Amino acid sequence: MEVIKMGQQSIFVKILMVIGFFFAASIILSIVMGLLGGLLWFGIKVVLPIAIIVWIVKAISGPSNRNRCGRRYY
Repeated sequence: MEVIKMGQQSIFVKILMVIGFFFAASIILSIVMGLLGGLLWFGIKVVLPIAIIVWIVKAISGPSNRNRCGRRYY
């Protein structure tokens, strides 16, 4: 069995290696994009409504007891 160097491989093997590389890269990209999409969905569907609810409750409830002295910090 002889050792084949990179420059001595046939064009068919090189094409198969490129196709394999793109296949593996597409699998990795689909996993990463799925995770990013899941985080974006979580942020829009869960965190954003909670943030809006907290903001509305703070706006309706008015200033807290420590801010009743007349000074208001924004």
